[in-house]
Amino acid sequence: MIKNLNCIKENDLLQWTCGESNILVNMPFLDYTMVDSTRQLVFALSEPKPLPTVLTIFNAQGEKLFWSASPEGAFFNYLTFNLSKEVVVVCSYPEKQNGWHDWFYSWGMKRNALSRSGPAY
Repeated sequence: MIKNLNCIKENDLLQWTCGESNILVNMPFLDYTMVDSTRQLVFALSEPKPLPTVLTIFNAQGEKLFWSASPEGAFFNYLTFNLSKEVVVVCSYPEKQNGWHDWFYSWGMKRNALSRSGPAY
C-alpha cells in the first residue's frame, strides 16, 4: 500500500513508502502528484510551461508504467478523482473541443493509454 507521498519540488524528488520499502524517484520539473489508492499507482505531472506537459504513472514499487505528453493542442491542468475513486487528469484546450475547454482523461491499465472520458465542469 502506498503511504506518505511526498513531493519535494526543489530537489526534483518524489518519495513514498510501500510496505517496508522507502521509494525515491527523481522527477525533473515536478509539479503535482496524487496517489490512486484503488489501483495502487502514483500519478505525477511535470514540466510546467506554464501548465504541466508530461504525465508519468508509477506502480507502488516505483516502476514507471506510463509516460505521455499532453494530448495534441492541450495541456495537463490538474489531477482529481472520478466517481470510481481512480485518479484522472484534466486537460485544458485553448479552443473549445465539442463545447468544452477542459476534459477528463483516464489511464487504462490494459490498453496502457489515455482516453478522453468526458467534459470537466
